[in-house]
Amino acid sequence: MKKLLIATTALVGTASVVAADNANINFGGYGRFGILYEEDRSRSATAADVTAGNAAAVGDTVQEEETRIESRFRLNIDASTETDGGVRFAARVRVEANENADNSANAASFSGPRFQVSSGGLRVRVGNISGVTDAANVVDYFGHEPGLVGQTGQYANSGVSLPAFSSTGAGNNGINVLYEMGDFKVMASYTDDHTDNDGATADTTAFGDSFEIGASYTFSAWTLGAVYGEFEGAGSDVSNDWIVATLSGTIGTADVSFLISDFEGDDDAVFGASASFPVGAATNILASVSDGGDDGNDTSYGLGFRHSLGGGVRLDGMVGSNAAGNTIADLGVRFDF
Repeated sequence: MKKLLIATTALVGTASVVAADNANINFGGYGRFGILYEEDRSRSATAADVTAGNAAAVGDTVQEEETRIESRFRLNIDASTETDGGVRFAARVRVEANENADNSANAASFSGPRFQVSSGGLRVRVGNISGVTDAANVVDYFGHEPGLVGQTGQYANSGVSLPAFSSTGAGNNGINVLYEMGDFKVMASYTDDHTDNDGATADTTAFGDSFEIGASYTFSAWTLGAVYGEFEGAGSDVSNDWIVATLSGTIGTADVSFLISDFEGDDDAVFGASASFPVGAATNILASVSDGGDDGNDTSYGLGFRHSLGGGVRLDGMVGSNAAGNTIADLGVRFDF
C-alpha cells in the first residue's frame, strides 16, 4: 500500500508539471537586522494608546524608544505563465515581518495579491499596486538612500503620502499601466476610495482616491522623469496636487540623482539630491540632502556607507539629521536571497 501511495503521488506530481509547462513560481527577497537610532523619537497617539493609558487623547505626542533593534524579513512569491501568443500573466504576494516601534518582535503577515499582464512594451498591474511615483519606473524618487533602512533621502522633507504596494496588508486595489518604447516610458495609475462605493463598510484604513501620470526619457546615460498626481485622503473629497521631477545619471565615477517636488499640502517646494561614490572594489559612500517642505522643517541630510561582503550580503550604516532637526543613525546587515 505504501508503494502504491508513493507511485500515485509521483504520477500526480508529474502530471501537474506537464500541465503547467509554461508556469513558473519564484521565491526571492531579503532579510536585514541591526540597530536603529532617532533622537526624541515620537508619534501621534491613536485610540489604542488612549485605551492603554499611553496618552490622554488621540493626537497627543507619544514618546518611543530612541534606540531599538531593527529587523525585516521579506519574501516575494511570484507566479507566472505565458500564452502560446507570448502574453505573460503573473501574480505576486509578499510575506513580511518587521519589528514594532516599542522594540518588540512581530509575526509575519501576507500582503494582498498584485496581478499583472504584459506583452511587448505594455504592462498592466491591478490589485495591490504602487502608484507611479512609488513604483520608480519613470522617476528616481528615492535616489541613493544612505543607511540600512532609508531613514532619510532626497525626498525626505516632503509631506506627501504616496500610494504604494502594501507589504503586510490588503493594499489599495488599484491599477497602473506602463508602456515602454526605446528610451521613452509613460505610466499612469489610479486607486479607489472604496468607502464611497455602494455596499461599503466603514474602514479607517482605506486608501483615498489617487491618480498619477508620468513619463521619462533617457539620453546619453541620463534619465529625466516627471509625474503629476492628485491625492485624496480616505473618506475625504479634499484633493491635493502633486508634481515631482528627477534627473539621474553619472558624473565621473559617482551615480547621482536630483529631485524637485511640489505637494499642495506642503508650504514650499522640496529640493533634494543624492549620490553614491565607489571608494574601492566593495565599498560605496552614499549621501543625500533634502530641503523645503513645511516652513518648520530643517534641512534633512545623511551620510552613509555600503560594504559588500559577497554572496548577496552587505553591511550598511549611516548618520544624519531629519526634518525635525533630530540626529538619526543606523548600522546593520542585509542579505538578499
